[in-house]
Amino acid sequence: MEKKLYDITVVGAGPVGLFGVFYAGMRQMSINVIDSLDILGGQLNALYPEKYIYDMPGFPKVMAKDLVKSLAEQATIGKPDMHLNRKIMKIEKVSHGFDLYCESGEIFQTKTVMLALGMGAFKPRKLEVAGLEEREGKNVHYVIKALDHYKDKDILVVGGGDSAADWTLAMSFPDENKKTRAKSTTLIHRTEKFSAHEASLNQIHRDTATNVYTHTEIQSLKDISDGERTRLEVTLVQNLTKETRTILVDDIIICAGYVAKLDFVKESGLEMQGNSIKVNDRMETNIPGIFAVGDVCTHGGKLKLIATGVGEAAIAANFAKTHIDPSAKAFPGHSTSKF
Repeated sequence: MEKKLYDITVVGAGPVGLFGVFYAGMRQMSINVIDSLDILGGQLNALYPEKYIYDMPGFPKVMAKDLVKSLAEQATIGKPDMHLNRKIMKIEKVSHGFDLYCESGEIFQTKTVMLALGMGAFKPRKLEVAGLEEREGKNVHYVIKALDHYKDKDILVVGGGDSAADWTLAMSFPDENKKTRAKSTTLIHRTEKFSAHEASLNQIHRDTATNVYTHTEIQSLKDISDGERTRLEVTLVQNLTKETRTILVDDIIICAGYVAKLDFVKESGLEMQGNSIKVNDRMETNIPGIFAVGDVCTHGGKLKLIATGVGEAAIAANFAKTHIDPSAKAFPGHSTSKF
């Protein structure tokens, strides 16, 4: 079967990429979306879906997951094909435009490319503890589920950064019904030095009943049957004294950071400035037909904000249209007249 040739492929389904999808749809382009994560929203959904964003026009404040939901809905105007959980290995210039090679073995064909990669294709940094891998997505989580999933459960949070502190607070504070989400929360960190914001740590100690253990790691875990559900018996080890303690939890949330990579970008002949892709005032790279937007790109007036990134995505989508069809105008017209 002949492969589909897209007008544009947006690599990265974070907020900037999703707005680029919307604008490409405004210009009647066929659209492919590729992302290394299995969810839309990039870091907003993967790291802090329950945090408020304050610098988006029209929103005095908006929860990250709600912003993603709205952007995803807006992006559907162009009826894009979504290919999530795919990591690109190589971009190759060919006669029809570009071939995008994925680790999965798939090859996608496209006339133009919009790179909305944020800081790069990122995946959770995994802990090497026997038994964790086979429980991922069940009761071991690197990407947070909806908070209601953790309602009335005993939760173990692993990590010392802002994400670990934020999720500990989210589990410990009252929901809309003024009841704490988790039944109990335990936070462990492998050292005594937290990188989380001091105010968050103070709030955990002052306002919650969280058990906080430093210099502590997971040594082992096993399933325990408890009526109709299976819980986890987790053995924790104090890495200085080697003393152990055992706790019973329902879920483990691991916040060990993310590994971001731009390997395929650096190997594709794109001009770089540090870890950023250089673009011109049309958001086009040194390779005609490849555009870069958001945190991954740099130019003379660069500000790494979602608010400016979505503007860059609009510029890139419109000039991608003129790249495909030189007779088309870059200015798309006002949305009020489009609809």
